Amino acid sequence: MKRLLMSTFAILTLAGSGLGVTANSASAAASAITCAKVFDDGNTAGIKCTGGAFNGWARCKNGKDAIGATAASGTTSYAYCTSYNSSLAYPRVWGYG
Repeated sequence: MKRLLMSTFAILTLAGSGLGVTANSASAAASAITCAKVFDDGNTAGIKCTGGAFNGWARCKNGKDAIGATAASGTTSYAYCTSYNSSLAYPRVWGYG
């Protein structure tokens, strides 16, 4: 019985530590990207990020989210609301994914 309990404890400990590493690694990777809106002409939002590849997006007045092309770190992804016959929503809502 003691051996079974020790084996079960060891398995749970290893499984728990594996989950902890995965969650921490994911949050570290997600927090490594930093972004800023660098362009806004009322119709298009330009999002520039560093830390990894990304897609910029912006909310349009008609409620749709315009998604820019995938861009490399240090470059700009442009989200065009004109693709949805709209303009940028106010207040501006944008992000990356």
